[in-house]
Amino acid sequence: MKIDYAEAYVLDDGQTEVDIKTDEQNLPDYELYWTLDNDKYTKEKKYLLTSNKTQVCFQFSYSTVRPTYFILNFKKHEPLLFGYRILPVPGMYNLRDIGGYRTSAGMRIKWGQVYRSDYLHNLEPSGYTFVKNLGLRSIIDFRGAIEVKDTPDPVIDPAIHTFAFDPNAETAAIAGRAQNLDTGKDMKERAKEALAKGETGNDQMIRQQESFVDSPASIEAFSNTIKVTAQSKYLPSLQHCRGGKDRTGFGFMVLEGILGVPAELLVYDYMLTKRARVKKNARYYQKFLQQTGNKEVADYMYALFDTREEFITASITKIMREYGTIYQYATDKLGLTEAEYLNLRKSLLEKA
Repeated sequence: MKIDYAEAYVLDDGQTEVDIKTDEQNLPDYELYWTLDNDKYTKEKKYLLTSNKTQVCFQFSYSTVRPTYFILNFKKHEPLLFGYRILPVPGMYNLRDIGGYRTSAGMRIKWGQVYRSDYLHNLEPSGYTFVKNLGLRSIIDFRGAIEVKDTPDPVIDPAIHTFAFDPNAETAAIAGRAQNLDTGKDMKERAKEALAKGETGNDQMIRQQESFVDSPASIEAFSNTIKVTAQSKYLPSLQHCRGGKDRTGFGFMVLEGILGVPAELLVYDYMLTKRARVKKNARYYQKFLQQTGNKEVADYMYALFDTREEFITASITKIMREYGTIYQYATDKLGLTEAEYLNLRKSLLEKA
């Protein structure tokens, strides 16, 4: 039985939605349990329901202080552990566990080892406790020095190693200012100048994603990221930028690609930011319209803020065209060594 991944989401009405992605025509009956242990064989689990559907919803009170996991128990197959894809943390909207994705070679990324997110500046006290209980050993911040100075992350634990790896992504920084509703003269003029040249926000975002592949600052930032992540002493790790979309999105596309996650799942993982901030997106677009008084300018700004498939596929396509595989790109351009590759596989993958 092949399951590409299983994941859970918190719904607005207090329910939890469990989604199972599989090509199986008839999923066998399973029992669903929940647990606070990141262990599919744990005895500390509680029964929820029995089903054979690929999507089920149920009323559930998740832990507000530490991650909740779920277990699918099948009669004739190994149990499958998974968790919330977008972690419910007050003060953060895009904290995600990349666990569970199945690789082309039949392995699976472990849950609870690598997280991606928006910045931690707005973390609320209860969310602080949750993040601390992730047991992080490293935090990698892709933001620039000015961004970090203006909106610093709180110190979760002095023992956590913090790294600043800035790929010098000006467009992403501009999008961050848009997210702060900075629609002042500088922002408007940038948009008008670009529009006068026939450029859209979409064009700018695609150009940025392509530049991540080979710009010197990006190569240094993402090379350092891979080398840190390949060291088990820095795991579990949280990696973030401002919104957790573009700089973080490129970094995780590369990491997941090195591990063998197929391209369609790389795009899927990137696009989850859209789900994470669907309400925020609608609200902000209206703000852009109101504060600029110009639909073209608002559309331009919104494109920098939005999550679109063509952004991440632009960088994937460039890597595939010039290097053949993401692994080869990481080897040739980011300096990934064989030892680091083997360490990543050992630390982050398990049998599916």
